[in-house]
Amino acid sequence: MKLASLGALKALNLCASDRSYPHPPLPSLCAQDISHVSTKLGPSGFTLSPEEASGLEVAMIQRQMEEKMSSPLSFWGKLMGDEQDYLVAYALAPAFGFPTKKFYFCTTSNFTLKQMPELSEEYAGKAAAVTGRFKGDPSFPLEEPPEESPDDEEGTTESFREIHRLSYTVGLIDHDVSIVPVGSFIADAAKQIIKNKSFEGLSYGAAGALRSYVHFRKAESPIAIASVEKPGLSRPGDIFDSITDDKPAGAWSVNYSSSNTSSYLRSMYWPGYFFFQTVGKPEYGGVYFGNGIPNKDLAFGL
Repeated sequence: MKLASLGALKALNLCASDRSYPHPPLPSLCAQDISHVSTKLGPSGFTLSPEEASGLEVAMIQRQMEEKMSSPLSFWGKLMGDEQDYLVAYALAPAFGFPTKKFYFCTTSNFTLKQMPELSEEYAGKAAAVTGRFKGDPSFPLEEPPEESPDDEEGTTESFREIHRLSYTVGLIDHDVSIVPVGSFIADAAKQIIKNKSFEGLSYGAAGALRSYVHFRKAESPIAIASVEKPGLSRPGDIFDSITDDKPAGAWSVNYSSSNTSSYLRSMYWPGYFFFQTVGKPEYGGVYFGNGIPNKDLAFGL
């Protein structure tokens, strides 16, 4: 695949210094410039075409201006479909205790970013039951549309479509693979998760150890929850769930670059997720390039 230009790829994750925002931006997972992420994508085997990179660049800028976002949009990944692919971006939105993510998508034939819908329990259950590859058409129906009642207003009848499955799948993947190095984010005295401005990266030894990485999500394990809720300051490594506790064992692999200047992590459960950390520098980032199908046979292959 032909590589996109560095200038176009930079726009995939605009930093606070790139544009002016009405409010101080929330911390982004890729706190560094996206150019670092794009130049580290080589070992992953994936990238964006020049058309995709430039189209997404314009779409992200337009969406940021339209919504007057206080946090910049960041590139999340590419989910492949049979007819066309989905490009996904996100923004961190203010929330008590832990920031939440707002996901946006476009297709590779229409670079207009739209926010993904929030799912009801019914639609989440339906999405979990769908298997196989994506088609690449967000309006594609995944069930017979419900019969319209005479009392229904025109255009109010909703049907379960691929966009709902896309929203569910992106949320599921992000929950499992969105990671950051230990120490890159901390909890302040008010227990708000904030970027650690004094984070200087991981040492060579730490960069190659799975225990040095944690899930960037609201704490779920009893130890992490207790650390977040206890009075006073908490150690950075205690307020997040460690990826070493992920099941099945062997869900992650880690190795160094040939130059030993970066470490690379891959998800074995979600093939296509790739994360890098530059040794001794606060440079890190992750992207997903896959078909949205987990490797459920992982436990049997280890």
